[in-house]
Amino acid sequence: MKLNEPTELPSQKVTLPKARYDTKHTKQIFALNESNEFTPGIAWLMSFPNSGTSYTMTMVGRATNKSFATNYGDEVTPNDEMESLSIYPRRLEGPYWPGMSGKIASPRPLPDTYVITKTHCGSRCIDCGPREYVETPAIFLKKCASGHARIPPTRRRIDVRYDPSRVMKAIHLIRNPMHNIIARFHLNIKNHKNDKKWLEKHPNDIKGFRTYCKDSAIKYRRQDENFFGKGKVPKAPCHGEFFRYTQWHNLVHEGLDLIEHDVPVLTVYYEDYADKLNETTTQIFDFLELDQVLELKEFEELTEYADYFSDVELREIKNLVKRVASKKTWSQVQHYFDF
Repeated sequence: MKLNEPTELPSQKVTLPKARYDTKHTKQIFALNESNEFTPGIAWLMSFPNSGTSYTMTMVGRATNKSFATNYGDEVTPNDEMESLSIYPRRLEGPYWPGMSGKIASPRPLPDTYVITKTHCGSRCIDCGPREYVETPAIFLKKCASGHARIPPTRRRIDVRYDPSRVMKAIHLIRNPMHNIIARFHLNIKNHKNDKKWLEKHPNDIKGFRTYCKDSAIKYRRQDENFFGKGKVPKAPCHGEFFRYTQWHNLVHEGLDLIEHDVPVLTVYYEDYADKLNETTTQIFDFLELDQVLELKEFEELTEYADYFSDVELREIKNLVKRVASKKTWSQVQHYFDF
């Protein structure tokens, strides 16, 4: 298989053997003596962007003193290294981990059980219309197992994809949709950090957010009318973002159902880190079969965005989310709309 030719979904069930890698430390060099191809098992952290991914990954790494992994090789490949380091030495398509150099993260060995692995899957673009963000479960699943890596000798970036059937567990991270979409606006501000004109029009406040939502509605009006129907475009502010949020969580369930073996799923609510940190993190550690060896750092209080939406707008957001959500998704997010 060539690295720039992603693997395809399997045509039949794949049974993964249970074994482990032996590890040894030599002057902070972490050597993998291969005794099994797929250990540790991949435990996807499935998160819509800006819903608490970084905190969850960092928290697990620090508390268990074990490494995390990611589909996105740039995040863990130092600038002076030519090649992204796959968690499976003979499977260069990843996922990837920082290794034991300490250049990107604190040097921690891979776990022997399951490694929490970052994936944002698909249907998550920011500045886009329905033609780009509406996806099928099969495409979504492929994107959950897709990423990128750096290869020698020029550190060329390539797109990669591994077989989704390698995934053994999944953590489904959910955040308050209103907070999540505003956090995505903040991300877009960072993406435009060198665009002075855009930043002047979209300051990091309520006014800037409202302008951003209106601009998006104007830009994609024709696509929206073609998709939703004329006169039926949702009235919720930033309706495209709330549609993407809801569809994304629908596709988590529908995509995982396409994997032929059972994938246990742990649902985690970002807000629970503030309200019941110990209980929530213990559930995560138990799910990953990892021991907590270091104390947790105090979780920073969440920012409140209650004044970003009027009561009328909140009702429109609720109508949109309920309209798009599957029964399972609505059962998971309904409590955010108890107002």
